[in-house]
Amino acid sequence: MSTLEHLRDRLRGFFPALGRDTVFLDNAGGSQVPRHVIDAVGRYMVDSFSQLGGDYPTSARASATVQRARALVKSFVNGGDGAGNLGLAPGHGLGDVILGPSATALVHLIANGYADAKDAAQREGRPWARTKVVVCTAGHEANIWPWYRLQGRGFEIVPWDVEPVETRAGSSGRAVVLGPRVETLRRLLDDRTLLVAFPQVSNILGETWDCRAVASEARRAGARSFIDGVAHAPHHAPDVREIGCDWYVYSTYKVYGPHMGALYGRREAWAQLTGPNHPFIPREETARKWELGGACHEGCAAINALWDYALDTLGEPREGTPDLDRGVFARAFQRFADLERPLLDRLMEALTSNPRVRVIGAPTPEPPRVCTVSFVVDGAASADVARAGNAEGLGVRWGHFYSKRLVEQIGLDPADGVVRVSLAHYNSHEDVERFASFLSRRARA
Repeated sequence: MSTLEHLRDRLRGFFPALGRDTVFLDNAGGSQVPRHVIDAVGRYMVDSFSQLGGDYPTSARASATVQRARALVKSFVNGGDGAGNLGLAPGHGLGDVILGPSATALVHLIANGYADAKDAAQREGRPWARTKVVVCTAGHEANIWPWYRLQGRGFEIVPWDVEPVETRAGSSGRAVVLGPRVETLRRLLDDRTLLVAFPQVSNILGETWDCRAVASEARRAGARSFIDGVAHAPHHAPDVREIGCDWYVYSTYKVYGPHMGALYGRREAWAQLTGPNHPFIPREETARKWELGGACHEGCAAINALWDYALDTLGEPREGTPDLDRGVFARAFQRFADLERPLLDRLMEALTSNPRVRVIGAPTPEPPRVCTVSFVVDGAASADVARAGNAEGLGVRWGHFYSKRLVEQIGLDPADGVVRVSLAHYNSHEDVERFASFLSRRARA
């Protein structure tokens, strides 16, 4: 057994849900959790279940748990000090993190915050010239509809749709793919642009798009950039310093943790806004001002367990490793990507070798992409294909996966949409072979 496959077997042993009645092939909708997370929640409930801010030991432990979760997210996304190599002003990398029930809820918070800031400026007679938001419609609705809702509050929403982009060559042939073109974005930007909302990875196509270029173009126009990293973060440790974005959001329940969302923002971006929490809370206390009712305490304990799982992935000791070292996350998630690549290769082979199957997007496993692949079967409803797989214990799904606008742009009926298969590093070769066997039989039916 190779070193990589030995690692796969070892990591699968941390996930008690694996090997039971479902082959988990819907990981883009939510990942499984390792034992580290399960144990962390239990320990919190026994040892630290308390209200925050008290001067007694249990409350102090609870407060420390929540504070550490924000620090962990900040480390995970590389949101600490420094400006990276982007030529930005010193302090660009300094930011704050808030936690919430979902990425969708967090985007709504910030969108409403911009509308509140504009309203306040107008009441006070201050200028607010930037009322234009460019929204890439190829992403999840979480980073689309919150901005579209601002049309009723004096903002202009400019859709940025997909177009045919460069022809790609790969082991599976050549294909013209659809994607957002940066050249088009340049034409949409002007001195009234407030913000550009953009997905790092398509949760339908699985393709990674150049959010660094998007953030750079937005910054050049004096605008902010809001990156949806939900489909990226399960596969690669995000790097907001490298991207140069103002906002970055992801879902912790898709990154082997609890059903919550996490949002990083640069302090300059936070400074433009006033959080919606009680008026006596200082606006500089970012988390208290924006986390309405506070973050889920036991969820924070679960978020913190990602550190222990990353250390165990690398085989690094708890003692002697610098706490919340960003390098640990980067190396661990690189291991995850290495484990996923052969699975993706085999999945794409199974899909593209079947003449009745049409992969939506580039039919190649070559980077830049993650292990999320959507397809349709000629002459068969996506719902029927997925349900047939479900009956055989394959956890696949069908639909538009909240990327309804992209599915429409591709030319498919969003009511039926696509079949989506999404893998994580803990999937096995047997999982993929079971799916390949099912697909071969189903596509002949």
